[in-house]
Amino acid sequence: MIKRDKPKIYSQFEISIITFYASMIFFLPIVLVFTYLFEIDKALNINTFMFWVLIANAITMVLGTLYLMIKKDYLKRSVKATYRLEFFYLLFLVVFGMLGFVVIYDYLGGDRAYIANIMIVIFSILAYLVIYFGRRYFKFDYMKKK
Repeated sequence: MIKRDKPKIYSQFEISIITFYASMIFFLPIVLVFTYLFEIDKALNINTFMFWVLIANAITMVLGTLYLMIKKDYLKRSVKATYRLEFFYLLFLVVFGMLGFVVIYDYLGGDRAYIANIMIVIFSILAYLVIYFGRRYFKFDYMKKK
């Protein structure tokens, strides 16, 4: 039996899908980080604001999916050996998204005494996902010595 040790190199299409849907997942939390930072929540009803941001997010997701499907052939032909910038973009999303999930917890009336516990759980899950995606899809293994 012949062993295949060659790692698969993914096209720009797969990487674009990962970064786009990660952007859509973390869109609301990132927006809420800025509303919390600049105290915009004092001027408006945060539940209504979250509802309209989710509506805008859903519309953007549909339009972005259609755009990715239209550009699928072109993006599948574009390949890079590593996707370092895309990985750092994903890392940026995850860091601010983690803070955003804590802000969502606070806005929804959660007990502030448990914020540290929630951050540890969210950090563990997101750190595992970032390491997994970094190794598998982005070819960015920062733990390996060269």
